[in-house]
Amino acid sequence: MIDGDEKYPIVSSDMTIEAMRDSGYKSTAHAIAELIDNGIEAEADVVELFAVEGTERPSARSRFRIEKIAVMDNGEGMDRETLRRSLRFGVGSRRDRKGIGRFGVGLPNSSMSQCKRVDVWSWQNGPENALHTFLDLSRIDSNDAEVPEPEHLALPKEWQNLSQGLGPSGTLVVWTNLDRVQWLGARTTLRHTEELIGRIYRRYIAKGKCRIRLVPVQGWDELDGADDARPNDPLYLTERSSTPVPFNDKPMFRPFGAGSVGKIGVERFMVKGIDGESYPVTVRASIATDAARRSDIDGAPWPEGISPNLDPGHTPWGKHAARNLGVSLIRADRELDLDKGWVSTYDPVERWWGIEIDFPPELDEVFGVTNNKQAATLFSQLSHFDWKEEAEGATRIEFNERLAEEGDPRVPLLEIVHYVRDELITRLRKDLAEQRRGTRQSRSRHAPAEKQADEAVQRRRANRPAPADAADSETTAEESANEQRKSLIERHKFSPSDAERLIEERITNHKTVQLVTSRNPDSPAFFNVEFIPGVLQVALNMDHPVYEDLVAVLDEGVEEAGQSELVDRLQRASNAFKLLLFSWARFEFESGSKMAERIKDYRQDWGRVSKDFLTVDEEDDE
Repeated sequence: MIDGDEKYPIVSSDMTIEAMRDSGYKSTAHAIAELIDNGIEAEADVVELFAVEGTERPSARSRFRIEKIAVMDNGEGMDRETLRRSLRFGVGSRRDRKGIGRFGVGLPNSSMSQCKRVDVWSWQNGPENALHTFLDLSRIDSNDAEVPEPEHLALPKEWQNLSQGLGPSGTLVVWTNLDRVQWLGARTTLRHTEELIGRIYRRYIAKGKCRIRLVPVQGWDELDGADDARPNDPLYLTERSSTPVPFNDKPMFRPFGAGSVGKIGVERFMVKGIDGESYPVTVRASIATDAARRSDIDGAPWPEGISPNLDPGHTPWGKHAARNLGVSLIRADRELDLDKGWVSTYDPVERWWGIEIDFPPELDEVFGVTNNKQAATLFSQLSHFDWKEEAEGATRIEFNERLAEEGDPRVPLLEIVHYVRDELITRLRKDLAEQRRGTRQSRSRHAPAEKQADEAVQRRRANRPAPADAADSETTAEESANEQRKSLIERHKFSPSDAERLIEERITNHKTVQLVTSRNPDSPAFFNVEFIPGVLQVALNMDHPVYEDLVAVLDEGVEEAGQSELVDRLQRASNAFKLLLFSWARFEFESGSKMAERIKDYRQDWGRVSKDFLTVDEEDDE
């Protein structure tokens, strides 16, 4: 017998909401950001985040636990219908594309991703006249799946007393029965949240459009440490920010690039949306100042207590930059994502550049913006896109034209991707490699090899004095320094101060050999040799693949590499060395029979000399 009154929903409401709890929020802080979005969208100029601990510990040794998270704003508030709709999954209250909202469905999704109950008060005529409703997972089943009718309920005095931004209109969202919050205490929750909140809303905060107040609470008593969120700018161009001293009140980076819109470091592209109209996409780039990575810059010493010999990546500001690794995607002045797909996360130097891509809401579909505003999936997928693999012999222009004819959704973004990945990031990395090559710390990596080479030269001089060595005695120390200075500045593009440092280092340590790096993209040689009176100078060409695959891979960032990465680096260096041997073998073969014997002699002679250099005296070894 079939009951005619029985209902057969495709999906039961309780199971649907349980599934929606796993809606993809990356963290508690990301879920909180949805509530802040709602406040800013409602034109609030103050948004307050309260993290509330209980007053009793679970045990004598345990810490106080967070029991409530609340976000209050002084925006325009909601009427009865809007308030009730705001707690419906998949419905939302906004459909426009003018603000930071996507669909206006973030309140229930973000709340239920962290807690089992959310209460909402909203008022448009004073907090005493607030309307209240809620969602409670314990009450949701197949027979009770409606948002409760909002009722008049004054905003509790306890919340009013905690607020500094309480206005005649506004909204309070309170999470209780917290079962998915990542952190334990109030201060810990706010500390972890501030970094993300400061980054997502950095423009609003820096421009004074919205004050975001972070308040730790125990019971109903405000704890010490309440403060406003500070801008966290991954481009490090903001004057005042959360960056540690000395860059808390001055930019740590500088704009990078020529700029196509009249500003250094700013490029603009016009991208067609699904409505057929074209909209601007702005790309900004920045690179670390010399003072951020070097302690020897005149007028910009590192703070007391920070060793001038410390690796810049280990400084407080260097660690801060490491947490801001990636390409920042900005939509309507709000950050969607800090996308790490564009960077080499194992390379500590990557933290010293920043790129920001700014686009309007009208391009949401083109970029692939997700409903929870945490990613632009179509754009991010292109970070490793290799057009040559799909081109089948066509040129890049021909390939793009073919994709356009096929209606490929990636086409509008390909020009930006090519600029960012293949041009901009390549130039940034090259300039960063240039920035520190004359520092003491960079030089220290060469010291063991130089010391051993110097000892080998001294042994060979004692056994077989060379004419070039004898010629050294005819040149004064000043003439030798002048010749080396000219070589370092003009040929190898060192700054005058770095050149002086290298010369002083050589003279002080009585060196007869010196290893330097050089920029020489037009030279096929991976190293050059200069016989400067008093010193045998070898210059490694940083623009040759051998440098990147054999030298830099073993020299740069080794201290911060994990075990698997170190294994990968060693394999890469071993492979590069073997390829060098094969390239020499091919060089001998292509030289022809007339040169073969001479080249063979050169190879054997070099082998004998290298044996001297790679053999350490037993006395020196002891």
